[in-house]
Amino acid sequence: MKVLLSAFACDPYSGSEVYFGWAAVRCLAQDHDLWVITSARHRPNLLRAESEGLLPKNVHFVYLGRFPQWHRNRLIAKLQHWKEYISFSRSILGTARELHRTVGFDLAHHVTYATWRVASPLWRLGIPFVFGPIGGNERFPLRLLPILSPAAAGFELFRMFSNAVSRLSPSVQACLRHSAHVFTMDAETELLVKELCGCETEISHLSAASYSETKIKAYAQAAAPRTLNGPLHLFAGGNLEGRKGVALALHALAQAKAKGVQFRYRLGGGGPETHHLRTLAVRLGLQDDVLFGEPLFGEAYQKELGATHLFLLPSLRESAGLTMMEAMLAGGVPIVADCGGPAHIVTDNCGYKLPVASCQRMVEDLANTILTVDRNREIILKKGAAAAERIATGFAEETYRNTVNSVYSSVTKGLSRRKDSGW
Repeated sequence: MKVLLSAFACDPYSGSEVYFGWAAVRCLAQDHDLWVITSARHRPNLLRAESEGLLPKNVHFVYLGRFPQWHRNRLIAKLQHWKEYISFSRSILGTARELHRTVGFDLAHHVTYATWRVASPLWRLGIPFVFGPIGGNERFPLRLLPILSPAAAGFELFRMFSNAVSRLSPSVQACLRHSAHVFTMDAETELLVKELCGCETEISHLSAASYSETKIKAYAQAAAPRTLNGPLHLFAGGNLEGRKGVALALHALAQAKAKGVQFRYRLGGGGPETHHLRTLAVRLGLQDDVLFGEPLFGEAYQKELGATHLFLLPSLRESAGLTMMEAMLAGGVPIVADCGGPAHIVTDNCGYKLPVASCQRMVEDLANTILTVDRNREIILKKGAAAAERIATGFAEETYRNTVNSVYSSVTKGLSRRKDSGW
């Protein structure tokens, strides 16, 4: 098929959302000719990928926008990125129509950003439109706002307001209702899409993250045999935002330390909550146990995950959890909150999902879980092996590929039937 992809975020050398875009392109190019409309920010790295032979010949990129440098403040930069994405979404239709007149696409598919709040206009092309995987309807618990810095708490309140307004947006409603198929990443977003679409749109679950056999093997090789002696090695990666629940983890670690648990907790990224969390760590007496550092990449990142016993990140608003999945691939045992994407990805067999409750209850549950693992170190090997197997089998690139191709076949056959009947 000839497929038009909307992938605002798409970069083979970065993580998080831009990884989702690149992974989708690489995977779908195995079966289809792709034209990908993406942000001009990614042009240098995509040209580098082409020069290094990473870009398939049947993939054609079209770049939109001119963008300034990121603001040094991480929170402001995040808002800046969203503003750019909204502008991208509003300007993409003209370019898409011109491409369609020239190429004649079989369908269009929006893959990034993975949010329901901003409508894609590509459903207006008159061809089947696939939306997602999308997420973003997770809600940060109001009773846990006190664990955040004032800026993070204000951001979460603003986001709740944005979600409420977005539900009423005619463009969002039209996009969802005119989609031939919507992929959702978490239960909260699936419920919202069903509510807004009724029975008019096909909806199914799909994770935005998938892993090639090469990447699965790379993480397996990085996971050297773990020693069960000495301090527990805990890790959390990604942008340090309030929603990630690191403040809860620090309070829990303080309780665990008081009961004799020795540990090293590595935070492998920076972010807007870094100062708040550093201050909290000192106040809790954890300044020698918690390591703040620059983001890790490549072999250093894989090596850190390979030595990790527990991936500790009780995120309270997360659609996927890319770093968590990579830690699981390397044999780390996840401890997460039972909500959003991690609630679907983590099972009792391979990790721990703790109920979202009051701050005190969650801290106690986290501390008790850490204490249990510390006193029964064999759990790390057993659940770690199950965690790696869970990702390698349930989130393999082939699974993503087969699922999307099945939907592509279904929606294009549906269009053919309507045309044959005189529609």
